[in-house]
Amino acid sequence: MIDSNPTSTPTETAPAEQVLVLPGHLFFIERIEVPVDLEPSEIQDFVELSLESIAPFPIDQLNWGYLYSEDAPDILLYATHRDRLMAAGYTELQSYAWVLPDFSTLTGACFPDETLVALESADNVSLLLFAKGASIPSTVLVTPLAEASLGNVLKAVNELKASAPDLPKTAATLNIRTSAVELNEQGLPTFVHESADDSRSDLEYGAWTTLAPTEAQLWQSDVRSADFKETERSARRLGAVLLRITGWAAILSLVLIVGEILLMACLAWVGTLDNQLASQQSAVFTVEEKQALMVKLEQVSQNELRPIAILDAANTIRLAQKLGIEYDSAIIEGQNHITIEGKATSINALNTYTEHLKRSGQFEIVAAPESITRAGNTTFTVTLAYTHIEQDAPIAEEEVIVVEEAPIIEETVPTETPVKIAPPSAPRLSTPSERAKPQRRELVTPTTPTEEAEI
Repeated sequence: MIDSNPTSTPTETAPAEQVLVLPGHLFFIERIEVPVDLEPSEIQDFVELSLESIAPFPIDQLNWGYLYSEDAPDILLYATHRDRLMAAGYTELQSYAWVLPDFSTLTGACFPDETLVALESADNVSLLLFAKGASIPSTVLVTPLAEASLGNVLKAVNELKASAPDLPKTAATLNIRTSAVELNEQGLPTFVHESADDSRSDLEYGAWTTLAPTEAQLWQSDVRSADFKETERSARRLGAVLLRITGWAAILSLVLIVGEILLMACLAWVGTLDNQLASQQSAVFTVEEKQALMVKLEQVSQNELRPIAILDAANTIRLAQKLGIEYDSAIIEGQNHITIEGKATSINALNTYTEHLKRSGQFEIVAAPESITRAGNTTFTVTLAYTHIEQDAPIAEEEVIVVEEAPIIEETVPTETPVKIAPPSAPRLSTPSERAKPQRRELVTPTTPTEEAEI
């Protein structure tokens, strides 16, 4: 680990001051081995205990963070005193979204072989050793720069390599610099790196040009106090929830506004239809009345309604029984149904009356009679179905025609005297009263010769 005082004023490397990238030479860096049985949820407490044991200052006076990956056997811990940052001109750290050391911007890089990465910045050079396929460096060495020139950078890199004899001699070296820091809608940064020289192709050294650490990795790398990070993390979660709720509320409001507009349009359309219907209502009523009349006429023609016969039959039975039944109203409907509302002297009289109606063969009870008895008066309602029975017509008396014959007179007359015989009179029709009387035949005796001659 190399440490020295800053040689230049701090520079802003993030747009809108959302991400503050601190020079790496301001931090003390230690590598801590992770116990095998340590759970990932216990890493934070383990790092705090380790820092308290190795730091010469109380932990509440330090700004610290760490780099950790589950596939790495070590944790890279770094810390600096708060007064040192203030002396370097870095104040108001709470106003930034993220406060990170410059070497942590390579979190998530991956190389196909063991690689030494020389990360250039305006204030220092960091030399990071990445094992094959590892996402965090296993070793970080930092030295300040008086001037960011190519010669000074190469000289600083060689000094760092010389100060660490344990570095692999065969590892390839890649010179890069951070070119931009971009923030997404969730406030998470993306670090864009570029090659500091043209000695090697970018593709030859794996994925490192665009790195987007996760939120959990960013909170681990952030150097502000643990209490502040916990409070800020909760506030951001709440803010994200509120922002999401606000977004949904805005969408819902837009939907409601559109729905209100559609509702108003529908109401206007319905009002137009109502006006059209109102203008056609009289014609519709006329058509409905005609249709109702046609239906009634059709029912009458099909059902052969006999209202007079129904009332006559019901009244005949009522009067014949002399039960004191009185009609208040009689409604005759289709299919020869009659609904009678009236008064009876008692329930027994009503039952007797309905029984005689059924026995007549002309009426059937459609619904059970409803009756109410109050103060000695019984009111009832009964619905009957009527079946018409044709009555045999009386046989008319046949008129008997009786032909009365003229009386036959037997008389012996001399042959010498001519006799005039009167022709028989025409037959006469007799009335029934005359037919009822006994008929009598008599012989007429002439009294004078003249009468005899006429005979």
